[in-house]
Amino acid sequence: MSGEEITSDLLEKIRLGNDRALLRLYKQFHTPLFQFINRQIRDVSVSEEIVQDVFLGCIDGIRDGRVIQSFSAYIYSIARYKVIDYIRKKKIKKILFSALPESFVEHGAQLLFKEKMEREEISDLVEGVLRHLPHEYSLIIRLKYIDGYTVQKIASKLEVNFKAAESMLYRARQAFSKLYSHLNT
Repeated sequence: MSGEEITSDLLEKIRLGNDRALLRLYKQFHTPLFQFINRQIRDVSVSEEIVQDVFLGCIDGIRDGRVIQSFSAYIYSIARYKVIDYIRKKKIKKILFSALPESFVEHGAQLLFKEKMEREEISDLVEGVLRHLPHEYSLIIRLKYIDGYTVQKIASKLEVNFKAAESMLYRARQAFSKLYSHLNT
């Protein structure tokens, strides 16, 4: 954590919009905060993004007049919640694809949070749907959501332009959604 505690005078300057005070706060907490977050996330770019979110949250709290007894405790508690939120969203995203019908997302979330279905069962269900899709749709969904490729990388791998890859991914998600709904009715 930080060696020097932030004073109420510095917080008041930040509250009033003093950029130097804000820069001092940032310089004092950036590196230890980044290290704290990156030990848990183990991804430099994501950790840096979370650090920025934490600072924005702190600044909002300061400017809203929040009473802060210990700034170190305050900023690290925000960081802890941001990390937990990121990990939770990452797990959900890996299982539940974007642009699926709301009923599927709600159903999947209930299964995930109530532990009615094991991760392997969800994986088997998704694999079953992917096996019934046309090959190019199955491939693009796997590249995007299982392998984590960006649309740009997918376009390069499939030797198509970005717009074509984006369009194919959209159609693949629609087909996945329709097939999932059909197989589960």
